[in-house]
Amino acid sequence: MDKIVIKFALRHFSAVIAIAASVVLISSVSLYSAELIRSDYFKLQRLFPSDINPSVTFDESIIGSPLLDFSQGRPLVIVPASNGIIAALDGKTGVLDWQINVPAPEGQQVQLISTPAKTGTKLIIIYQCLEKGVRTSHRLAVIDLEKKQLDKTFPVLVLSAEKTVADAGTTVKFNPPTAFSHSALKHAFKQGSKLGYLYAAFGNSGDEQPYHGWLFEIDMDAWHVSGQELLNETGKSAISSVLLTTPETECPVTTEYGNQEMICGGGIWAPPGPQIYPSGDEFELFVPTGNGQIDLARHDYANTIMRLKPGLQFDSGCDAKLCANFNPANPDKACMASCKNLFIPRLQEGDDPLKPASGECDNKTFWECLAWMDYDLGASAPVKVDMKNGHSVLVQPSKDGGVYLIDAKHLGTQYDRLQIVDICGTKADECKFGWMGMIVTQPVLTAIDGEPVVVIPAFVADKTHPAGLVALKIVLEGGRPKFRRFWQFPDPASPEAVLAFRSHPSLPAIAALGKNGDAIIWVVDIGNHGTLYGVHIKDGALVARQALKGAGRQLSAPLIHGNNLYVASIMTGTNKAMIEAYHIDTLTE
Repeated sequence: MDKIVIKFALRHFSAVIAIAASVVLISSVSLYSAELIRSDYFKLQRLFPSDINPSVTFDESIIGSPLLDFSQGRPLVIVPASNGIIAALDGKTGVLDWQINVPAPEGQQVQLISTPAKTGTKLIIIYQCLEKGVRTSHRLAVIDLEKKQLDKTFPVLVLSAEKTVADAGTTVKFNPPTAFSHSALKHAFKQGSKLGYLYAAFGNSGDEQPYHGWLFEIDMDAWHVSGQELLNETGKSAISSVLLTTPETECPVTTEYGNQEMICGGGIWAPPGPQIYPSGDEFELFVPTGNGQIDLARHDYANTIMRLKPGLQFDSGCDAKLCANFNPANPDKACMASCKNLFIPRLQEGDDPLKPASGECDNKTFWECLAWMDYDLGASAPVKVDMKNGHSVLVQPSKDGGVYLIDAKHLGTQYDRLQIVDICGTKADECKFGWMGMIVTQPVLTAIDGEPVVVIPAFVADKTHPAGLVALKIVLEGGRPKFRRFWQFPDPASPEAVLAFRSHPSLPAIAALGKNGDAIIWVVDIGNHGTLYGVHIKDGALVARQALKGAGRQLSAPLIHGNNLYVASIMTGTNKAMIEAYHIDTLTE
């Protein structure tokens, strides 16, 4: 069974085992009749593993997404195994080219969950070291891909920080046992920088308080010269800035599970990581945060999207008068709408309240329900969309099954909210894993006939509600952006729609294929044997379906190079992880 090592801020510790069990219990769906598939469109041929090309296997899961490297003059697939093995596989044969064991203190184990960052021929990895199951440190290291070895000009960097809290005179220290790196490590250049900057995000792997959201900015020029403790000739340290999303030293918990209360929290854990977009001569970061305390007066920014500039200095831009009596359980609408650099989720006028069939939110506000049900906004990452009228918007999915349309220049302006999947469970069909929510992903973006289209994978852990890929157009109505439903796969009226996508799928990936360069979305539905789907974004038609050798891997993104596609997977019988590779034959050419 898949040895899951993360909980995504789960309500129940035992749910770790439940996710692993779900890989076995949820079988892949092979119910699509021939007429639903354009069988003349694509054909997938397995490159590896096969009888001729057996795949390299790993003893632990591949939780981060695979990456591509050309430093050896041919495509290599970089595999970040969760036990700290970094391997490079030949992109055509799957043969191992090289592998490196991540350095750790003697006697300690390595956990590598986050997708590494790549810049040029440097691969930067972030990982955590454990002693007797307890995290003792969080570290970064650099691999020289050309030389196939650790780059010793970047000493292993051990992260540490402390920040002043809302009440003057005390500090919050970065605490390795209650910090967890799951978000992808991100890299960006800014003016005056030769090697660029890294952004390393942290939440927690479970419910134990105290936990917070942390974001580290790391100056690679300073790191390259001096390492962690020393200063270079310009006086800069490698850790150039640190953001703390909930600066609270006291995180009292009165319920069994710490993530259910609106206190502390604010973990930055979405698998795709903070999103970086150009802004003038610099760039800006959009940082979604998880469950916890929202309190503007105390600088608590859980369950929000924060817009940051390089240096990680943050000003919410909220109107002080409108927000003077901020109520975390029921924030004032005018206050939320005034915030330039902070998005706080809310229902639209006329929206139905969140009402799980369990009745757990019957006497709770929207924000209390998000916390209680573990429906944190920060489970997913946004995508930025440039509109024809010159404005830009953010599309932000939420774990509660809703999707938000937000002004990218003024985050307090919420143009739309659309519930694209029903809340898991009914009175007669209890939600199997309520803490999962219904969406944990990042949308993929393309355009159809000049209109932006986003596609969002959704899932439901019951036997009643349809789920799958939901495509939305972003249109202008009276000059105002709005969602318009486009298509859903599988057809929500079909029997398949309540059998497929019952738990976290992979992250989606998009590629332009075929003689017309049509955009195709690829996603893996996890099961005893996972199922890889290719769906035509223009009309939602199924153009390819492939039963995997293994179960697939939730929240790891498929890697596409040319007509080759690579997915992380695990064999449920042996617990061995591997990369599965397929060649996409375009039959319509």
